[in-house]
Order: sequence, then C-alpha cells, then structure tokens
Amino acid sequence: MRILSAEIEHARYARDFGQVEAMVTLLVKEEGRPVPFEVHIRTAEPSNGENLRQRLLDSAKSLYAARVTAPRFDTAA
Repeated sequence: MRILSAEIEHARYARDFGQVEAMVTLLVKEEGRPVPFEVHIRTAEPSNGENLRQRLLDSAKSLYAARVTAPRFDTAA
C-alpha cells in the first residue's frame, strides 16, 4: 500500500475538547489494484503544539494503515 497524496478537506475546532477535527482524503494505491482510489478518514488532534496540519495528516495515514493491516474476524458462524 502506498499513499500517493493526503489532503485536509474540512476542519473545525471542537472547543469542548480542545481538539481540531478534520476530514482527510487519502489517495491510495494498493498492490493488486490497478487504479488508485480515495479514502476519507475523520481524525482529531489536540489544537496546541506545532505542525497541526502535519499531525492531522499523519493521524489519518496511521488510522488507515491500522484498518488495512488489522486482522479480520468472521462473525458469521
């Protein structure tokens, strides 16, 4: 899996939690799939500190990678 690009589509400040919530769009190219596809991930990061934009993008990438590599359990038994 390769992430070709990442872009913040929408972000808002959640004052109650002191966080910035964002919708991030990732352009992903997976092995075995000939065409890249878009994935939309919602994430949040604390508003304080440096590099908020980069932290939001990194968080979305990590969430997607965790979802892809997580083992799948068949609940239909």
